[in-house]
Amino acid sequence: MVTTLVGTNLNEQVYDELRTRLLTRRHPPGAKLSLHQLAAELGVSRSPVHHALTRLVSEGLLSVRPRRGYYVSPVTARAAAEGYDVRLALELMAAERTVGHVSRKELERFDELFEATAAAISHDEWDAANAAFHEHQVHMAGNALLSDVYRSLSVNLLMQVIRGGRVEGHADLVTEHRRIVDAFHARDLGAAEDAIRAHIETGRRIALEAIERAGGVL
Repeated sequence: MVTTLVGTNLNEQVYDELRTRLLTRRHPPGAKLSLHQLAAELGVSRSPVHHALTRLVSEGLLSVRPRRGYYVSPVTARAAAEGYDVRLALELMAAERTVGHVSRKELERFDELFEATAAAISHDEWDAANAAFHEHQVHMAGNALLSDVYRSLSVNLLMQVIRGGRVEGHADLVTEHRRIVDAFHARDLGAAEDAIRAHIETGRRIALEAIERAGGVL
């Protein structure tokens, strides 16, 4: 089916469309994507499609093979486990530099972002609220490079692929968010680290169980 995109910012429109397709696995893992075919299907020139594909490669949702093209990156148990290991290391580093050293304004913002995760109904709302919550958690460390690395961490996108539009264990995840926030308010680094570890392990478990149900790859 041909989808004609219109508007002034075709780069963003094409990127959003292709990103949504990849996150919902409309293109299966390992599938080759044709720049020419996508441009014809979306009713645009090749330039915005190339721009979008390049961004999606940088996010880990696609891989590019010289002289062969773009391919949908599979999500394996190893990739998910390694991603969560890196995420845990970054969040613990941020907590070590943050707990007991943040302003009231930053903590109030943390509270607001927690409430947004608790109130999320759709998976789109959850994805946005959850990302904002954890990015602020890391941002409070005041290290711009750390924030950039964390924001670009592919495991956060991989989890959207793994869920396929579903939010598993929402109540448990919100409870874990509350424990993290409470530890920051109490200026208790040990409790914050324990809460962060427990939360990361929940995400890892959900991911690995979903991959196993899918036969080892998504």
